[in-house]
Amino acid sequence: MNRFKILSEQEVQRIHSAALEVLNTTGVKVPNERARQLLAEAGATVNRETTVARIPTKVVEECLKMAPKRIIYGGRNPEHDLVLEHGGKMYVRPAAGMEGWIGLETRKYRGMTMSDLRNWIRLTDALANMDFCAAIYPTVDVSIKTRDIHIMRLFLENTEKHFLLTHPYNLRSTEYIIEMALADRGSEEEMRKRPRISTTIDTVSPLDFSEFGIDIMFLAGKYGIPCEMNSMPVAGGTSPVTISGTLVVGHAEALALIVMAELANPGAPMVHRPVPLVLDMSTGMGSTGAIEVAMLNAAFTQLAQEATGLPCNVFGPATDSLIADGQSMTERVFALLLPALAGANIVSGAGNVERIYTADPVQLVIDNDIYGMLIRLLQGIKVDDDSLGLDAIAQVGPGGHYFTSRHTLKYFKTEYHRSRLFPCKARAIWESEGAKDLSENAKERAMTILKEHEPVPLGDTVKKEIDLIVQRGEKDKELSD
Repeated sequence: MNRFKILSEQEVQRIHSAALEVLNTTGVKVPNERARQLLAEAGATVNRETTVARIPTKVVEECLKMAPKRIIYGGRNPEHDLVLEHGGKMYVRPAAGMEGWIGLETRKYRGMTMSDLRNWIRLTDALANMDFCAAIYPTVDVSIKTRDIHIMRLFLENTEKHFLLTHPYNLRSTEYIIEMALADRGSEEEMRKRPRISTTIDTVSPLDFSEFGIDIMFLAGKYGIPCEMNSMPVAGGTSPVTISGTLVVGHAEALALIVMAELANPGAPMVHRPVPLVLDMSTGMGSTGAIEVAMLNAAFTQLAQEATGLPCNVFGPATDSLIADGQSMTERVFALLLPALAGANIVSGAGNVERIYTADPVQLVIDNDIYGMLIRLLQGIKVDDDSLGLDAIAQVGPGGHYFTSRHTLKYFKTEYHRSRLFPCKARAIWESEGAKDLSENAKERAMTILKEHEPVPLGDTVKKEIDLIVQRGEKDKELSD
């Protein structure tokens, strides 16, 4: 089907040129010594006192040529591999980085536990429209300094799908995580071909980065692990209040990260992942559910495709609502549609409420069905001699019906998407079944999955090796409390 374009070709080029001008004249703050050295050697002007680097357009263009335009997110087996490339399939995953939790049975807010995370991974593993997983963060029963190591083990044990480990706690823990990924994959060569994990680097908008975040990006690039660039401008707060001005800042930050990554490890796989917000001037809070955020994500998708050619992961079903209610459904559908129709490689964010802070397993199950509708929409309408049904129309003729037509029997299962949570029922049947609403049906579905679904276990040898790596991480003095 035809792509939705919120920007004209001229507007895309104008924003891209403006971002290049920002890099060349205003520059970006680079708090990492190795990155500053690489930039200086490549021709950037680096102020050692302010740590601001001004990056010439020629350097940006050369680094864009190095960045791969096709990236593989590997699963435990090739059946779950994802191929990210321009014009390719759209993939889906849950939101990442959340620490709050809505209890499945109680439906009350609380801190997240490791058991909650395990259930979240098992749900993601079972849900057909979730292509891969992403890390959310327990706060109750695990040390913050080693929790990303424990999270990694839970992922390896509870899903065959690829997973994104969002901003590991520090460089030392990232080394253990990569060691576990190598044990799972079997060799560094195999991990480069089909990396089992991906990770992220966050910007510190406007035009700034964290020192250890850049170190983690460099380490990931060394092993061919895809790194998603979290550009997080807040319109009216950390970027200009206008949509176009926010696009310039976010795009400039992503380009700067691409330059640093490619200078350190030519060919490092980098994925655009803009997470823009709009500052609510009446409350001072960053809104994710505003329609302008959906517009920003559609525009960032175009910039990734047309200005860089790199794959992009764009946030989709975001909401400012604190629960899975009507506000949440309305905001997230708009947030999903625009970037998906624009051709994003990944539309992530399933299962979040409260501005991407809180994970809700009921919302995750609902989002799985919403994504099912979206996937059907993107398949478009088949138009050929058989689908037009001229023979069937002639056979039925005026005043007939198609209910028992061979043409109907051939197509009715494949032509239409059937949702498990959005049934078409008569009122009497619905009432006889308890008159359950959407959230109640999703809760029951989630509880059934957790009761019945058992992920494919790791092999004993790999499991023992991973357990030993975790034990060493727990004893590491650099990571002790």
